[in-house]
Amino acid sequence: MNSDRSYSGLHPITIPPLDPALPTQAPPPSPRLPRLALRMADMPASAVREILKVAERPDILSFAGGLPAPELFPVEAIAEAHAEVLRDAGGKALQYSTTEGFGPLRTWIAEHLGKRGIPARPDELLITNGSQQGIDLVARVFLDPGDVILVENPTYLAAISRT
Repeated sequence: MNSDRSYSGLHPITIPPLDPALPTQAPPPSPRLPRLALRMADMPASAVREILKVAERPDILSFAGGLPAPELFPVEAIAEAHAEVLRDAGGKALQYSTTEGFGPLRTWIAEHLGKRGIPARPDELLITNGSQQGIDLVARVFLDPGDVILVENPTYLAAISRT
């Protein structure tokens, strides 16, 4: 802790084992829901979900990372891009694709990066469904259970949560 009672710097985090011991008792069944798997008995609440619940309230102005002001989204530009893709690629754009993502989108991104002076080829790109999926994929490739990583404080909460 710093003299001003704030935290800063790097903090080690140990990667938990892949298969934690399962609880011995399942959660009690609900009259409306089927019996849940044993692993659900110890499922903690997600801090990220709890933050998002509060941030949805109209009386809250959230300064949490990853929650930009909705009026800052380029809605018109996104709508135009959406219409163009559906017009030009139709059902192909809506169909399941390769793991790497829709080929024409990867080609467009590579060209866009090239115009900005960043050399990239479509076969070097991987489309993810947001930062969380990207972090998960990188961790799965480079980390083993028991590895220690360092993160800043504060850090991206969803990157270190187990849920």
